[in-house]
Amino acid sequence: MLGLFKQQRKIEGDIGYYGLEDWWLSVFTEEERNRIEEVYHPMGSDSKTKPLTEGKLTYSSQTAAGLLHCLAGWFNRPGDREIAKKIIEKANELADEGDDVLDQHFALQQRMGIYYRERDTNPDALDEAIKACKDQIKIAPAAAKQFLKEYPKQSLPGHVGYTQLAIILKKQGKYKELFELCKQAKEQGWAGDWDKRMVDAEKKSV
Repeated sequence: MLGLFKQQRKIEGDIGYYGLEDWWLSVFTEEERNRIEEVYHPMGSDSKTKPLTEGKLTYSSQTAAGLLHCLAGWFNRPGDREIAKKIIEKANELADEGDDVLDQHFALQQRMGIYYRERDTNPDALDEAIKACKDQIKIAPAAAKQFLKEYPKQSLPGHVGYTQLAIILKKQGKYKELFELCKQAKEQGWAGDWDKRMVDAEKKSV
């Protein structure tokens, strides 16, 4: 126990700054931690450094959830996806505990991307991806309001949850649901080819 305490005290960098030491040490094996630090080198960092656990970070405008949903994206590939899942679980948890709807928005977006990539090899992955899409859509009005508040001179960007679910519904042949989904996305103001998708859905639902 004393050895673990000493090890925890040495952790600085992003993990130390956000108070994620216990999670870092308990959720990942030593091999996984080494792999994460081997891969993660954000733009501007020296490839020989370990920004997650080394160096004294004194200020960041990013939240812990923001750090983790970005970090998860580095591991959304074969061989590393189990690491990505562990990271995005914590990102979703922290985002839900916080009061920043855009943290929730982007954490769910990353989650759906991770699970959708596994849809052909993991029997539960498509359902997880669909749930993430629907959860992101549920908070879409609040996310839209926050986007426009932070970027008042810009229109809303695309919405991955709406777009991905539209693709899935089309593949499943659920054209009436697809039409209503696209109509909703358009009404909320999210960028996308919603009119084209609605016309296509109407034609195929006849």
